Amino acid sequence: GPNGLRALRFIGGEALLSKIMENGVELKGTVIVISSKMDPMVIPDTAEADTGLSQVFIPWGVMRSLLAEQLPSDSISTGVGGDITGYQPVESTIQPMITPEKPFLPQSFDLVVGADGAASTFRHLIQNDATFLPPNKAQAARRSDLKDGGRMNIKAVVPKKMDEASFKPGHSYAHFAAGGGVACFAGPASADSTYWAISIADEKKDEETEDMFEFLSDIDRDDNNAVKQTLLSKLKGLELEECQFVIDLIESTEAECIYLQRSIEAESIGPSLVSKDNNIVLVGDAAHCMSNSYGQSSNFAFEDAASLAVCIRDGKDLGSALETFSESRVARCIEMQTRSAERAAKAMKGEQVEDVSKWIFEWDIQ
Repeated sequence: GPNGLRALRFIGGEALLSKIMENGVELKGTVIVISSKMDPMVIPDTAEADTGLSQVFIPWGVMRSLLAEQLPSDSISTGVGGDITGYQPVESTIQPMITPEKPFLPQSFDLVVGADGAASTFRHLIQNDATFLPPNKAQAARRSDLKDGGRMNIKAVVPKKMDEASFKPGHSYAHFAAGGGVACFAGPASADSTYWAISIADEKKDEETEDMFEFLSDIDRDDNNAVKQTLLSKLKGLELEECQFVIDLIESTEAECIYLQRSIEAESIGPSLVSKDNNIVLVGDAAHCMSNSYGQSSNFAFEDAASLAVCIRDGKDLGSALETFSESRVARCIEMQTRSAERAAKAMKGEQVEDVSKWIFEWDIQ
């Protein structure tokens, strides 16, 4: 979105922004497929008219490569860090540790940026004013403040273009099955690829209990072939023509490309994103794991990166810079949640609602 693009332009200049636009597809609008007996609802995207910047679809792999180009190649290590469980103070610095006896790296650091996702080690340490996760309970501790949103999300990118004879170029498509149990989405991921995404709500096992059945809980979720076939069976079982556009894409998808994700969000954001010793700061989902329905996880992470850089650049010292960063980011996330909740409440009453995305897109680096 425009907010994420402004952050990325701050990070990598017009050169990075140009590469993103070259490798992505500008969103022209959204098509809501209501019923096979009704014409689809076409909602034009007004981001570019409102802000001068459009919303852009781009595959994550391409985006990561473009971002990696901004860093010295010898500064990147992948597939490491997941076993960090805490840190030990070393004078005014800290040394990340795998166990209290085993360092992650031999050196210590003035600042560790905790970008370790929703199940964050560093968020737990900050919120509990601790230096290590509880022994033998690391996984549970990382997820202790997360709440499940009651939906399974399945998605992939297919190396094929949407048929322009059947689909409007530059438009995403969506269908919401009656009752909201299944939501289907598809659209351009790049000039020559298409994304699809399915969100399926948990169902009651029976009417006499509160027990819920999670979609795919009865199969091995690491078996992508089983996931693909179970998903296709679910969608075909709905017997809805409105889902056919995404069924066709799923059938064209290599099973190993399918990605699963439960809907989760943090029970609260803040009150601080910084450790008391000012050696750790949280960004991305580690800082503000919010509902997927906002569609802002990556944009807010880019905002975090640009905002943190500005605060450190302009702050009189590291402590005050991190405090400014934390206060501004917590306030923005809470305001977005508040605006979204107010919008949902008004919509339920049939009242006129605010387009929260317009407020989101107004953000600019200060």
